[in-house]
Amino acid sequence: MIWKNIKIHCIGIKGAGLSGLAILLKKEGAIIAGSDITEEFPSEFELLKNDIAIKIFSPDNLGKDIDLVIYSSAWPENHVERVRAKELNIPEMSYAEALGEYAKSKKTIVITGTHGKTTTTALLGQIFEAGGFDPCVLTGDSVKAWGSSVRAGKGKFFIVEGDEYQEKFKYFSPVGIIIPSLDYDHSDYFKDKESYQKAFADWIRANPQAIVVTEPEEIDEKIFSKAHFIFPGAHYRRNALLAIHLSRIFRLDEASIVSGINNFKGVRRRLDYYSPESGDFIIIYDYAHHPTEIKATLEALKKKYKEYQLVAIFQPHTYTRTKAFLEDFAQSFALSDAVFFEEIYASTREKGDKNMLADLINETKKYHKNVRTFSDFDSKNFSGKVLFVFMGAGDIWRVAEGLSKSLLER
Repeated sequence: MIWKNIKIHCIGIKGAGLSGLAILLKKEGAIIAGSDITEEFPSEFELLKNDIAIKIFSPDNLGKDIDLVIYSSAWPENHVERVRAKELNIPEMSYAEALGEYAKSKKTIVITGTHGKTTTTALLGQIFEAGGFDPCVLTGDSVKAWGSSVRAGKGKFFIVEGDEYQEKFKYFSPVGIIIPSLDYDHSDYFKDKESYQKAFADWIRANPQAIVVTEPEEIDEKIFSKAHFIFPGAHYRRNALLAIHLSRIFRLDEASIVSGINNFKGVRRRLDYYSPESGDFIIIYDYAHHPTEIKATLEALKKKYKEYQLVAIFQPHTYTRTKAFLEDFAQSFALSDAVFFEEIYASTREKGDKNMLADLINETKKYHKNVRTFSDFDSKNFSGKVLFVFMGAGDIWRVAEGLSKSLLER
């Protein structure tokens, strides 16, 4: 598809993915505008920097001059702007469909799976950047080295995070695939572990041209040992090794790989420090929202900060995930000295269960002696060296930010 001079309106443009695609399409010559709710999103600065107008949702945002509507899956068919688009016979594409269409003109590398997608995508992008490939990159959150979730390069490669929810990765026909991990998730879509794994297997089978990387090799370890990688824990190390492996396959030299790793400062919301990295208190936010991720995050932090009390504040993400993995969540906090549960961050696509949080707390108490609701949290109750780690895929990062400000002022 040729995007030049196509007038596109993006519904839900502030989302991390759609905002990045909007920027990429503008670089291709499309005329882009979009709309969203009034709530402030991290993507707004980047959109405005690229001269992309953001309007508040209204049917008046669409006129007959619009050639295409791209919508976030968060906004269903009865959304006022999607209804207006149908009235005006404006063609619509979901974000996933439009992203797949954009990818057709590139040599696309997809990083997908359950955990580690964003970090691996960003790291691979920086390695390809160091190798002079000038790639386009789209991740699930802002890469600190770029100050953006998107890198609009002029090279032939497109490195993208592939969302497994609703099998959105199926819109890609990539030349390369990295799968850092496969743990059952998204129980509201995949009925069981087998159907989850089958979705990936079917997609890989449908793309025999793709080089698939799921395990590192000994030479990847040797290259990794020559780099300065700042992130602790086995899961981050594995992400880096897989990025090295695929980089070698696409003929990047060792010096470029090491340089890309050395330049990598991380991604927003992944082991993100909201305080100095040492001192009497440390505040970290991490996107961990699956039992496996929680365990990995706590293990990495416990190993790095042995002398600190480790206080976990967790905001469960969606009722369906909490219900499906209730027992696993309950057993995830063994390495923490105290656990606080914030209210469940519900999805717009589900109905709430008022008893779910209480069930989670009661189940966790079977395995941990110090479990409370976040309404009982008070930082003044902790003395000595304390590490507060906030986890979840919702808005708990705002609480971490607020605590950081209050403690620093104190």
